[in-house]
Amino acid sequence: MLKKNIVNGTINFHSSIVYVNFAPYENAGKILDYLIENFELVSLFSFNFHRLGKKRDQNKLIVYRNGNVINSKDLFDFKVPEKLIFFLLPIRSTLIFFQLLFYNTYLHFKYGKANYFFSVNAFTSWVGNVLKSFGFVDKTIFWVWDYYPPKHPRKIIIFMRWLYWQFDKMATKSDILVFLNKRVANLHRSMGILQKTTVYKIIPIGTSPSFSKRNINKAKLKRLNIAFVGVIKKSQGLDIIFNNSKLYNKLSFKIKLDIIGAGPEFAYYKELANKTEYECHFHGYISDKQIDRILKKSHVGIAPYVPSKNNVAYFGDPSKIKQYLSSGLPVITTNVFEFSKEIKAHTAGIIINYNAQDLLKALRKITKSYPKYSGGAYNLAKKYSYKKIYSTFFD
Repeated sequence: MLKKNIVNGTINFHSSIVYVNFAPYENAGKILDYLIENFELVSLFSFNFHRLGKKRDQNKLIVYRNGNVINSKDLFDFKVPEKLIFFLLPIRSTLIFFQLLFYNTYLHFKYGKANYFFSVNAFTSWVGNVLKSFGFVDKTIFWVWDYYPPKHPRKIIIFMRWLYWQFDKMATKSDILVFLNKRVANLHRSMGILQKTTVYKIIPIGTSPSFSKRNINKAKLKRLNIAFVGVIKKSQGLDIIFNNSKLYNKLSFKIKLDIIGAGPEFAYYKELANKTEYECHFHGYISDKQIDRILKKSHVGIAPYVPSKNNVAYFGDPSKIKQYLSSGLPVITTNVFEFSKEIKAHTAGIIINYNAQDLLKALRKITKSYPKYSGGAYNLAKKYSYKKIYSTFFD
């Protein structure tokens, strides 16, 4: 029996979808949950890019029917040293292409033609258009998550970003084109890839608000739990915490820092943390349920992105910030994302300059008026609830 989805008073029947993404972002903003809730058959292809710790998951194909796993296959993968990731990217992409082609042929004969092919990556979205030309899917959806600026100190990365942009141009020919924000949509228009007069859907990463408003009595506060979620790399801005740890002794309360995630600079920051004077825990790459448990015990979520022209985050949407808001956490972030305007407008956190002094001031300000900032986070999370905003994908 097909699942029914009521949009604007019209009943749409959603049968099957092929969804391709890269770990650990398969369920960013609860997008996988939404697909499972609204499609009878969901075929998830999950691939790895960076090494996310020693317990890195295998590339997988998982098939869900009515929310239950009915089929699962390990896909081919090989471990690549972090230093060689960009050099071997063409080989890894070729392997992804042939596996998507082979296993979608398998899915086609086993379950029939898919209604949609859905991805957030330019290369895999281009593969979706190839699969459509073979008759394996009816429609393709490219949800544009990324733009990689062409400037970078390393020539190999400049070349790979140029190559990715060629696939981006082809992927914009998908049946349904959706952007995370106006900034990345306008960028495509300015480069002549899209028609300036055409209106495209803007669908940001969603939240999943399932909490009550928080309250902290500043007078009784003895320790502030600060959370960071994300890939551990220098562009994420953790240096302003670890390289200035003595500054935080000026606070009237102790702080505890939970670092959730893994990545190329994991060992580097763990070594820096050993020299700090406050409590710090590195949790590595853990499940969504484990993340939720930690965030429920936290008081503030931080996202101190480095404000650089080379930072790919400038054109994106902050999935970690949506996680913080979903748990009712006030946010401290830099003015990198377009979404920073929303945080400021809803008093859901504080936008800082990229320095330790500003971070220190923000922590004091939030704890002084915690109910106000937590209430703002609560209201902003409700505004971007994934169940509300994702329905427009399939109008």
